[in-house]
Amino acid sequence: MKMNRNRSIKQIIAGMIGIVLIVLGASSINAEARVWKDNKGNSVEAEYVGYEKTAQGLMVKLKSAKGPIKLPFSQLSAADQAFVKEQAAAQPAISGTPSQKIDQMILNKLKDADAEIRARGAALGKEKGLSKLERTKKAEELVYEMKMTRPNKRTTDQQFVRRIYLDVAGRIPTYSEATDFLESGDKNKRAKLIDELLDSEAYVMNMFNWYSDLLRIRDGVVMGGGGQLKAIGYVDWVKDSVRQNKPFDKMVQEMLTATGTLWDNPATGYLVTDNGMPLCNLSNTFTVFLGTEITCAQCHDHPFEEVYQMDFFKMASFFGKTSTRGGGGAMMAMSNKNSSRGERDRLNKLLLDGGKLRRNAKTDNQLNQILGTYGYNVHDENGNVIKLPHDYKYDDADPNSAVAPAAYFGSKVDVSKFENPRQAFAMWMTSKENPRFTVNLVNRLWKRAFGLAQIEPVDNIPGDLGGQAQNYELLKFLEDTMHELDYDTKAFMRVIYNTQAYQREACHVSPTLTQIDRGEYHFPEPILRRMTAEQIWDSLVTLTTSNPESMQRRGLEDYQAVMNTDLSTLKTADDVMNFKKQFASVGAIKGMSGEMGSKEAMAASRVGGEQMVRASELSIPQRPGTFLRMFGQSNKQLIENNTTQGSTPQVMALLNGKITNQVLTNAKAHLVNEVVNNTRGKGDKTEKIFMSILGRYPTSGEKSAASSGMRASRDKDKPMSKEQMEVAKMGNVIWALLNTREFLFIQ
Repeated sequence: MKMNRNRSIKQIIAGMIGIVLIVLGASSINAEARVWKDNKGNSVEAEYVGYEKTAQGLMVKLKSAKGPIKLPFSQLSAADQAFVKEQAAAQPAISGTPSQKIDQMILNKLKDADAEIRARGAALGKEKGLSKLERTKKAEELVYEMKMTRPNKRTTDQQFVRRIYLDVAGRIPTYSEATDFLESGDKNKRAKLIDELLDSEAYVMNMFNWYSDLLRIRDGVVMGGGGQLKAIGYVDWVKDSVRQNKPFDKMVQEMLTATGTLWDNPATGYLVTDNGMPLCNLSNTFTVFLGTEITCAQCHDHPFEEVYQMDFFKMASFFGKTSTRGGGGAMMAMSNKNSSRGERDRLNKLLLDGGKLRRNAKTDNQLNQILGTYGYNVHDENGNVIKLPHDYKYDDADPNSAVAPAAYFGSKVDVSKFENPRQAFAMWMTSKENPRFTVNLVNRLWKRAFGLAQIEPVDNIPGDLGGQAQNYELLKFLEDTMHELDYDTKAFMRVIYNTQAYQREACHVSPTLTQIDRGEYHFPEPILRRMTAEQIWDSLVTLTTSNPESMQRRGLEDYQAVMNTDLSTLKTADDVMNFKKQFASVGAIKGMSGEMGSKEAMAASRVGGEQMVRASELSIPQRPGTFLRMFGQSNKQLIENNTTQGSTPQVMALLNGKITNQVLTNAKAHLVNEVVNNTRGKGDKTEKIFMSILGRYPTSGEKSAASSGMRASRDKDKPMSKEQMEVAKMGNVIWALLNTREFLFIQ
């Protein structure tokens, strides 16, 4: 039976390939063939397919007997140019809202791709010299590609509400949020929900997770370790920038031009992150904000891009006067005008005389580290320290020679018009005329919504966009849209989320690397994605707490207050200990109204021994081995170093781990508590569990299986109350749903 079954499957596949070949070979473009001539007298007989805008200019697409052809419009004869203009005039112009224009551009691209695939299929049937296996393989590839030109159907409301919450709020919807949306009869409820979520605190938390990965925000701030340096001011600044909807270009300018200490001007956190490593900071800046990897050019001319080692050091010279340490920072903090060393010795002596030091200790290491952070101070000095390396081997300059700041692409920069070189760099980089700044931003944001960028990888934007963008015309439209919105990223994402393309069911047929490299994937819908570590964790928080956004870790004002303490007022050992206590409390979790987390609030967010608060409010990154790190949270050492790859430890954590077996199935967990107290009958309980976890109601078969799973038998050795029995029964279903792919993936 097994052999017969396999044989029948092969026969079915062969039959399908044959049908596809017939369809592809028989179909043709509804246009008459004509002879096309270029301005050099060359000619070809082909059918007109259409045209597209590229970085090289307008390209005319034809289909000849040998396959598809693209010819530059400018090289065609006058008669052929007139023909193309006539055909273009007959085509309806793209109009409507920005969202509608995006949809039309995608559909046009899919239509063109469909025509090209059909032409290749027709040519395949006539191609000679192919073996049966080669012909079959090529036919299978055409079938695979053809699937990606057929947009999926629109998401159901159940699919949409779950996806939009995960993408915008960073978590699944609560039971009431999901049911309120599903029960609404408002025809515009999708657009209204998008607006509501974009204006929510959940959006702020979710966007912070993205910025944290992009900017490598971490506790301790400095990559090499900052001791007691607090990240909380920087964290608060990023969150407030999102909350205030600060334009992205302004946000970047503030980070690159910030001066002062981390507590008085937290935007300095970006430069402090790479303390003492200006060349690395330049490389990271290009990667993050220009989508261009230039690290190779630090040591030699770039092997693949037109960026030379000299270019790298000219760019680095914009920051050659900038320092992140010293500059009077430590002295400014010492209000009694003593030296920092003298102040440290005085305070340590107070502790020693007051009996507050550990046995045999002469100084307090924690106090010393706190005082050491006063030395971090971003400022500009007089001399430019950037010089060519000692082993510079090119003939355009001598080793160890100084280089003046200059941009190697885009507009020329006149440094003399700015207060300092890095201000000039910031304005050059964030200019609308910069050929990569806006493209990089829209490329990264598009990937957030669709799971794949227009240009992959996102840190490899080439000088010629037309040769690599999946849809050059669409990418340029996205760039223009961002310009018109003045870098309002929230408004930009609103446009994306309201497209029909985004609101279609996810693509389960992944594009191949070859298709991506050739720019042949055209985004009929988002690709199927696994949740990020933060999305998984925050969804678990949603299932265990009554208000996922009720607790926040804040502390900029507290940080400023403690770091601006007049240290000369500390006269006793108790004064110093109180100073240390105040410092330690900076960044504690607080309630939404701003008060310190009350015992009741903290207790409510602690379930099964775990503090269930949003990932954005926990220490960053979490320790290795914790749930978030196990599921792919970045270590914040490298740019976007997070991963959604599966692993055996993840499987074991879901099957046997504390979160699924003790926290989510705990009697105090919000889902369990709500179901027990507010739902009658097994059927209602099952529906509420399914809606809470998967965002949909169960099928009749699932409801029957869930009811069977709730028939837990009593363990004679472990007596259970009636309530405990109810919790155990529901725990079986909850555990089962959390271990499904449907929970972990965004459809």
